Amino acid sequence: MDGTLTCPLMPQRLIHATTGADDATIRNPDAQLTKLITAREPYFLKLKQAADNDGKVRFQCPAAGTSPAVNCPRFTQAHSTPTTQPTRVDLTDARRRAAHSAAKPTVIPPPRAETSDLPKICTQQTITLRPSDLDTKDKFRQDLPYLSPAWQGAYKSIRASTEGINGRMKGQVIDLADPRNRLAHGRVAQTLLVALMVCIANQQILLSWRQINELPLLPDTKQTTDPVDPDEADASINGGRPPPGPN
Repeated sequence: MDGTLTCPLMPQRLIHATTGADDATIRNPDAQLTKLITAREPYFLKLKQAADNDGKVRFQCPAAGTSPAVNCPRFTQAHSTPTTQPTRVDLTDARRRAAHSAAKPTVIPPPRAETSDLPKICTQQTITLRPSDLDTKDKFRQDLPYLSPAWQGAYKSIRASTEGINGRMKGQVIDLADPRNRLAHGRVAQTLLVALMVCIANQQILLSWRQINELPLLPDTKQTTDPVDPDEADASINGGRPPPGPN
C-alpha cells in the first residue's frame, strides 16, 4: 500500500486514503488525510528479520507476536491464541490504554473464506520475501511509510532542493528545457551540451553563494617564483653575449 507491505484486510477507506490526491494535497496534507495516514500504521507488516546476503526479508503478521498491533479473530482461532483474563486498566496511563486490545483496530475477515483463498500472511505468522517475489512492483516499495512523519522528514527537504535546482536549470538564464539552446544532432552531442549546461548552473550556484556570504577571492598561489625583470630576461636570452655591432 503506497510502497509499504500491509495486512490484506486493511479497511478500504485507508487503502484509498491517497487516491486522487493532487500535488498540493501531498505537499501539505490536511487534518483528515493525516488522520487516515496515521490509522494505517497498525496494519503494516512488522519487520521480523532484515535482509540477508541474498536480499531475503522476513515479515510478521501485525496480529502476531507478544505485542500485536491489531485484533484478528481468524488469527486467534487459527493459532489457538489463549484468551487472557480481563485486567484492570489505569485509564490515566496513556501507554497502558494504548496497549490494551480494546484500543487496537480489529480486522474483519471475509465470511466463510477458504484457507486456499487467503494470502500467505493470513495462513502463517511470518513470510519470507525474496527480491523477485514482487516482480515489477518491487520498485514501488519504500522503507518509510508514505506521508508518515518519518517519510516527510526524509524526503521533504530533498524534494525542495531538487525542485529548486530544476527551477534554476529551467529558468531564463540557462533554460535547459528549450531545444533552441541545444542545437546539436545526436544523443552524444546532446548529452555533452546538457552536461556543460549543468556545470554552468553549478558554477552560478557557487558564485551566488560566495556573493551572498561576501567571501573574498583567494589569491593565486600557483606562482612560486618572483617575476623576472625584463632587462634580466633579455640578458638571459642573449646568454651574456654583447649585442652585434653595426654593419
